[in-house]
Amino acid sequence: MNPVMDAPVLVPPLSESGTQEVSRFGHRLALGVQWREALSGLPATGTWLTDLEAIGPRPLAQRFAAHAQARHALLHRGPLARLLAAGAHDKVMLPPATVAADPTNFVMRGHSPGLARRYVPRRLSITPVQTDGVPPGTLENIRTAWLWPGADGAVPANATVVRGCIRRIDALGVARPVAWARVTLTRPALALPPPPDFNNEPEIAWAHGDDRGEFLAVLGPGMLSGGAALPASVALTLWVHLSPVLPAFDPLAPLASLPLEVAGPAASSRVLEGKEAPAGHLRQAGIRITLPLGSTTVLADALLQF
Repeated sequence: MNPVMDAPVLVPPLSESGTQEVSRFGHRLALGVQWREALSGLPATGTWLTDLEAIGPRPLAQRFAAHAQARHALLHRGPLARLLAAGAHDKVMLPPATVAADPTNFVMRGHSPGLARRYVPRRLSITPVQTDGVPPGTLENIRTAWLWPGADGAVPANATVVRGCIRRIDALGVARPVAWARVTLTRPALALPPPPDFNNEPEIAWAHGDDRGEFLAVLGPGMLSGGAALPASVALTLWVHLSPVLPAFDPLAPLASLPLEVAGPAASSRVLEGKEAPAGHLRQAGIRITLPLGSTTVLADALLQF
């Protein structure tokens, strides 16, 4: 035995004097959102704003700080930190019955100044990761949300596009534009299909209606099965999802009627992607349409009246 080599090594107890700081949090991210174009997957272009409306039931008007690549962020500080802590306390004392009722939810709007029509605005409710009202010092509270093209949205060259304006017949028999409708396009499986069946026809395109009832849908590459030759046209089913009542639309505050989409705590979901109609929207009967490939089709107004 070597007494020198076998001697125990004495390690002093850990203390502040024996430690060296290698990093510290200058701030904590409360919520970060990156807005991406639904068609290309690239970061949204142009001026896009993100505004916090509330934390749970507590109003709080605060604009997200804008960063490169369409990233927007809220820091955990000031009134936001206090309201999030209050919401976390409420959540412990009375657990919410639904995700939508979570008192820590961040309720926010994404929109363009002056309601520019490159993208359709969105209103989201996102549940943050937090412990006792304090978010983690990680990137867990970053979300990616998709933006769908508005009436002036850019579309790929030679794309197959369908446009239209959705209206509802009111009690006086007047066809009025329906704000914030949703549109889904599906592909019947058979050449001579049975009546439209939303649950058994694959979804191939989506669109968001704007404040004037207008929508623009671009069909993706998945609309056709493999084959040696492309047909001149394609038969589809168009589904319109409407709010149960005509939204009260105020031209002076057009975003006030935006429907709330509850995304909850999920890092990614069909809600964040904008492929799920907001809660309460009702799917109308399917409309069979035939579109020529590689061009834009504007649907007749009479076809989109409900």
